[in-house]
Amino acid sequence: MLHKKLFLLGLLFLTAQINCSNDFDSNGGPLFGIRQVSVGQKNIYFKKEIRGRNYEGLSISTDDNLCNGPSAKTDYFVNSETIGKTFYKVKDNELQIYSQNAFTPPKTDNFPVKIVQRKLPNAEHSEENAIKLGYRELSIPDDSLKICDVERKPR
Repeated sequence: MLHKKLFLLGLLFLTAQINCSNDFDSNGGPLFGIRQVSVGQKNIYFKKEIRGRNYEGLSISTDDNLCNGPSAKTDYFVNSETIGKTFYKVKDNELQIYSQNAFTPPKTDNFPVKIVQRKLPNAEHSEENAIKLGYRELSIPDDSLKICDVERKPR
C-alpha cells in the first residue's frame, strides 16, 4: 500500500513539473518578444511577456529593450490570463488599437503618440471587420520570444 501511495505521489509530482515547465526556457524564466511600429516620426514598441500557462502581458512602450518590462509611469499595458487578438492601425500621428482587453494608460500624460482604443467585441465576425477597416493583427510569434539575463539583455 505504501509503495502504491509513493508511486502515485511521484506521478503527481512529475505531471506538475511537466505542466509548469511549458512556456519557459530551461532556466525557468519568462519569455519576452517585441514588435516595432512607426507612428509618424516616432518608433513605439509592442512588448509581449509570457510566464507559464496563466500569464500573458502586452505593453506599448517607447523603450526598445525587450527585457525592460512595462512601467506604469510611462507605458500602456494589459496583463491577463490571455490577451487574445489585438489589432492596430496607424493613422496620421495616431495609433489605433482594436482589442478585447483595454490597455491601462501610463500615469504620466506625456506618451509621445496619441493612442485611441476600441473594444473588440467577442462576435465571430469582429476580426473580419477589423481587417476590413484597415487594422493589422499584432503578431509576436512565440518562436521569436527570448529570455533575458540578469543584466536585462536578451539571450
